[in-house]
Amino acid sequence: MDATAATAGQGGGLLSRTFLALCLVYFFDGFFCAPFHALFPVYIEADLARPPWFTGYLRGIMLLLGGVFAVVAGRLCDRFGRKPTLMIGLVGSALTGLVFRTADPWGLSCLLLAMGAANGPWSTAGQSILITAITPARLGLGGALYFLSNTLGNALGSFCTGLVKTAYSFAQIGAAMSIGMVAVIALAMVLLPGDAPAPTTAQTVRLNTWTAYRPLLGRGEVHLLLSLRLTITTFWGMATLALPLLIYRVGESEALPAYFASLSLVVAAGCQLGVGYLNDRLGRTAPLIGSAGGIFLSALGLTLWHDSLVGLFVCGTALTGTAWAVSTLIPRLINDVAAPAEKNRLVGLGHLAWSGSMVIGSLLGGYLVEINAALPFFFGTALSALGALGAFGLCRRLDDAGVTA
Repeated sequence: MDATAATAGQGGGLLSRTFLALCLVYFFDGFFCAPFHALFPVYIEADLARPPWFTGYLRGIMLLLGGVFAVVAGRLCDRFGRKPTLMIGLVGSALTGLVFRTADPWGLSCLLLAMGAANGPWSTAGQSILITAITPARLGLGGALYFLSNTLGNALGSFCTGLVKTAYSFAQIGAAMSIGMVAVIALAMVLLPGDAPAPTTAQTVRLNTWTAYRPLLGRGEVHLLLSLRLTITTFWGMATLALPLLIYRVGESEALPAYFASLSLVVAAGCQLGVGYLNDRLGRTAPLIGSAGGIFLSALGLTLWHDSLVGLFVCGTALTGTAWAVSTLIPRLINDVAAPAEKNRLVGLGHLAWSGSMVIGSLLGGYLVEINAALPFFFGTALSALGALGAFGLCRRLDDAGVTA
């Protein structure tokens, strides 16, 4: 089925109220959650004096719950609408700042369980709103601007974190994060327009989650899309744990990982805009294969220069840019693969694959980096090569099916 043709009447322009409000909320969410993404592994090692595997365990809890609840969120979007589902996710994000105020392992575990359960609805509903708010012909650039808003927010937040980290404790930074997220929730309530649940028959409403998802799991193009998420994201999970730790160890500074996060995300912003523009102009194949190939080269560089601060910054920044470029293309790929009634569910299924891969990657990264600092990147080189092959296969299959690129 030509999914693009089926959705020709979908969405609006890049200046639509829904899209602009979504990007604004996504920006501030990225800004106030930036300290968690930049410094969580450092907080666990520097303040709590616990090994990297403990960080991997905590992140694994959060990511696993995020994947499970992303699948549930696909059905919630169908039943109750996308905005209510998104608000559930934002409420969970408000808990992020409490992590830096909690030293008890059980308390941290409970917090990350709640954050993970909320992350699924946030991700699924956000991408579902994006796909319905933008016409397919502009979805490449629209997806880039959507992810870019979060990337810029995260980059600015990480830079500010680096500036204030030496003067403020983790607990003080966490309090500022929580207060900021309460303001973001209020902003989303006011700016995002409401939406009606997807029209369903009585029979469709009665379908359980497995029955609703089973048709998607039997299709080859869905398998290829999920394999792309599984391979590249497993490496990304290892890298996001290993890179801050190695930069902290090699540079002997708690602020350096935050500066790295800021720099790499600014570069990623440019990559997102570029790949989104190229996707709309050239089609899916060249931007997707080029980005996947960039991940492979970055992984190879990190394998060779994992003990060099310059090497970690250069290759880590290249990895962040190309990994975010691939993520930018995912909404357009979902739109091309899924029929109109399947989009919410395929977003949820894709996030489940992403979360499961991040869990595996985080756990592997925590163990491997203690055995040998090069091992996460050695395995990442192999995984990214498989991901590039999967991307090529998916593009060929969609081209053969006549789906407009």
